[in-house]
Amino acid sequence: MESLFTVERLMHYLNLRKSQIDYLVKNGLIPHFKLPNGEILFRASEIEIWLYSCRIPNNDKKLRKIMSQSRKWKGQQKTRDAYGKK
Repeated sequence: MESLFTVERLMHYLNLRKSQIDYLVKNGLIPHFKLPNGEILFRASEIEIWLYSCRIPNNDKKLRKIMSQSRKWKGQQKTRDAYGKK
């Protein structure tokens, strides 16, 4: 079964605030799906593709800021992991 993120888990994974994720969801800028109970989930594979893809319009200033923040943080995490630092 594929790995899924809740909003809270995605917040930690991308180092974003809930308001930033809510903005992305509300404006259809991040792949997600909504369960009948209202819970929003994200497929890990789709988030990875989305994070590093160019399919997001670049004319949204708030989105550019959010993505820049998340990419920097993800890059720092990968560098730390490569050197075995925690």
